[in-house]
Amino acid sequence: MQKSAILVSIAAGLASALLFAGLIGQAAGGLLLPLLTPLPIFIASLGWGSVAGFVSVAVAATAVSAATGSLMVSIPLLVAMGIPAAWIGHLAGLSRLRSDIPAPANDARPALDWYPLSRILMAIVGAAIAACVILGWIIGFNPQEFGPVLAEALGSQAALGPDSEAQLQELGALVVRLVPFVQPALLVAMLAGLLYLAAALTRASGKLPRPRDDIPSAAGLPRIALPIFAGALAFSFLDGLVGLLGAVVAGAFGMAFTLVGLAAMHRRTRGMAARGLLLFSAYAAILLLSIPLFAFLILGAVDVARSGTAPEGKPS
Repeated sequence: MQKSAILVSIAAGLASALLFAGLIGQAAGGLLLPLLTPLPIFIASLGWGSVAGFVSVAVAATAVSAATGSLMVSIPLLVAMGIPAAWIGHLAGLSRLRSDIPAPANDARPALDWYPLSRILMAIVGAAIAACVILGWIIGFNPQEFGPVLAEALGSQAALGPDSEAQLQELGALVVRLVPFVQPALLVAMLAGLLYLAAALTRASGKLPRPRDDIPSAAGLPRIALPIFAGALAFSFLDGLVGLLGAVVAGAFGMAFTLVGLAAMHRRTRGMAARGLLLFSAYAAILLLSIPLFAFLILGAVDVARSGTAPEGKPS
């Protein structure tokens, strides 16, 4: 590693540790800051190489452990944010020479094939699934146990009658039942969004070797994702460990298909006079209602079923 890469790795690791510390210290914005924890690691990996990304993860975990005096505190950082960010950043930086184009005779850059976005998205899904399964195993997540605990916590806020207590029990059971779906879905969205932001920032600094991807045209998933999602969704209705695993896999793939559907919307509205209004209305509806996400999930699944990955196109 060059000296500059080492310095960037250390700085990125310390920045990630500070962002993650917002959750530990329960400071103002403590729920938001940890969501940005992978961003410095992504930037280090994309701009200064894979080794820099993994070194920044080690620095972040070491800083958090040293500050708290506990190795266990750094496990969520490593499992859910650090290692996935470094690994995904590594994949985004992979390339190979194109065999169909002769190597340039001058000092011009050779033509390269970069790791496709569809496989990067698949890797994000895999990382989210692995992170949720590992963290769930560590905390011993059990819906039958966590439901009553959540209901009791909600009920302690006010004096409730028997009917209200029963309703809180049902609400607690429902929320805990949804956690295995929602947690991996949010993690997929977070990693994908921060990867996009990190690429934009690194490109603006002139350090990103990968050319700009036409995301609406290149985003997609391998067709194998469809039967995996369908099978996981079916298993999620079962009780026990199998149902939990099915829910985690279904939640992660569901968000991935939703992102593909959003990319398809951007691609299909190109050239339309009212494109800006359509995109604004779609995202406003998602923020206000969330229900339109299911429509984009279906659109993404149909898009993958038709093409496997979206066709190539020119950036807008």
